[in-house]
Amino acid sequence: MRKTSFIFLLVFISPLMGLVQYPIYQLTDGTVRTITIQILVSFLLLITIIFYLYRHLINDSIIKLFQNNRFDPSLIKISIAMLISNVIFIVVVINPNNGIHNNLFTLTGFNNHYLQIISVCTSFTLSPIIDELFFRGLVISFLEKTWNSEFAIIFSAIIFGISHSLFNIIFLSFYIIVGILLGIAREKTNGIIAPIILRSMWDVFIVLMMWIY
Repeated sequence: MRKTSFIFLLVFISPLMGLVQYPIYQLTDGTVRTITIQILVSFLLLITIIFYLYRHLINDSIIKLFQNNRFDPSLIKISIAMLISNVIFIVVVINPNNGIHNNLFTLTGFNNHYLQIISVCTSFTLSPIIDELFFRGLVISFLEKTWNSEFAIIFSAIIFGISHSLFNIIFLSFYIIVGILLGIAREKTNGIIAPIILRSMWDVFIVLMMWIY
């Protein structure tokens, strides 16, 4: 019962990870400076929460996820699979006739040009760190204490997809697929460094593909 409660807790707080990339500016009509401060505060707060929950639920230091990481040849296949999913995602979601500004609005939900830039920059840097520490770090590590790694990867990918879907079934499907690939990368490399890099690369590829497409 206690483990089930913790699972519900992790599912409940999972959307909060998006505050780094999608601050609550819509409710506050904040300036670019205000949004930047919100993002940095959110990052520090979420990092603290993740570190605390990992220590409490896993009884270990989350720093170990950065130690003893190894390279696995399967990372090449995972990278190719993510690139293919990236191309399909862009073709399905993005309209080439809309222009980069409107397509960024579709992707980020931000109409302000500067906020779009901030969102894109955080998607390359802060967001992958938060997401991977939470979904591939905390969630998978906690679930593996009771279930096998396959269940942990799939379950973490599902809540990863739900928290990033913006109530869009297409976004949900692609993020679940990416979440599974990142989960496999985490298991193959015995750590969190590869998932963080792959997630950052996926976001970079999306923006580059939007620019080219």
